[in-house]
Amino acid sequence: MGCCSPNYHKQVEEQEEQINDQGSERIPLWLKLSSGIIVLAAIGFYIF
Repeated sequence: MGCCSPNYHKQVEEQEEQINDQGSERIPLWLKLSSGIIVLAAIGFYIF
């Protein structure tokens, strides 16, 4: 199924509605911390 299919747009809209119905989407704290550590480590390796 391609991106231009009418059914694709319907499915995307339905998925967006389901996500919005679930409430605000929060990123878990452990994911934020691990992402930050990875980014800082990558910057550190790049600089040094």
